[in-house]
Amino acid sequence: MKLFYLTFQEDAELYLGVTRKIEWQVRAFEQLGYKVTHTLWKNECFIFFQGGETLSVPVTRGFRRMHRFSQAALDYLTDHRFDVAYLRLDRISFDVIRICRKLKENGTRRVIVEIPNYPYIMDYLRSVKGVRPIQRQAVTLLKVLCTAAQDRLAGCRLRECADAAVLIGDRSDRFFGLPAVNITNGVNVDEFSFARHQGDSGEIVLVGVAGTLWWQAYDRVLEGMRVYRERKKPEDPRVRFVLVGGDRKEMPAFLEDVRSRGLEEDVECRGFLRGEELMRVYASADLGVSSLGCYRRGLTRCSSLKAREYCAAGLPFLYAYEDDALDGNPPFALRLPNDSSAVDIGRAVEFALRCRDDPSLSEQEREFARRNYDWKTILGQVLAFAGV
Repeated sequence: MKLFYLTFQEDAELYLGVTRKIEWQVRAFEQLGYKVTHTLWKNECFIFFQGGETLSVPVTRGFRRMHRFSQAALDYLTDHRFDVAYLRLDRISFDVIRICRKLKENGTRRVIVEIPNYPYIMDYLRSVKGVRPIQRQAVTLLKVLCTAAQDRLAGCRLRECADAAVLIGDRSDRFFGLPAVNITNGVNVDEFSFARHQGDSGEIVLVGVAGTLWWQAYDRVLEGMRVYRERKKPEDPRVRFVLVGGDRKEMPAFLEDVRSRGLEEDVECRGFLRGEELMRVYASADLGVSSLGCYRRGLTRCSSLKAREYCAAGLPFLYAYEDDALDGNPPFALRLPNDSSAVDIGRAVEFALRCRDDPSLSEQEREFARRNYDWKTILGQVLAFAGV
């Protein structure tokens, strides 16, 4: 059986977490018995991956680039047939409808659409606030409104050419008339070393791993550290924050937040890391920091990839959203308010010390990840839901 995994995701350092998720999903489909072709784009090329082979289609830079990526996919489908198609999309467009129709014309049995951040329209609208200089906001807003309008119009045609939707985020049993299944993100546990903490008991180390910083709201951590330092007693442990990643466009503002709070000695920026380098950072940390800024996107629910990675590494973590997989308050995760308040670092320190006192906790956490976040299990359920 052949499966076409279509995504318009850029293969770039900033999106390392997302591209790794795609690789894990592809591997899971292969483990389920499919011969998978998947896509990414990089350096103005739309790339098709199948096994160890690649086909790069040059796409000219400029206006309507996504349309040209879609055309590359349509051209590819002219000569290739698939039994199942899995489309990972940020939104619906008329190009998406054309691709779905082409798949059905080719005899594809099931077309499945994944929406990784649901709902998403308000997310697009809120993104306008971050546009600089301010004069560009009106133009950007007009583009976003056109995108949203196309999504609504094209979405009405989706059920004519697709079979099921996969939603990550807020719960819903329908998506533009399609039956929808709600899932959480997964992880490949075996790719993560066991990060048993070996740090100095005299300090607590928090680590945040992210590309885009705005919706991570790490400024809440910085403000919490400032308050903690002002109230700190001599016997209280020092708290440090290590940032791995960071969009270069956002880093100047983040570093200014650090300087304005006088935290230069307590915050370390390591840049983008992966593999053993990242595992060493995890092993030196007490707590991971998952997304603290869902409120900025109008979301209450989230299925953070980073939280899954912390869990797979056995690293306790902080988070600030509803997550179905974390119902029951597992002892390795501390939930914070989903608002703009400063992180209560004193509470985080107490949590970190409790986790240190239980040597078995990290092993429990890793086993939890294996039971709940395995992509092969999750995608097997998705295929069954879609009637494959």
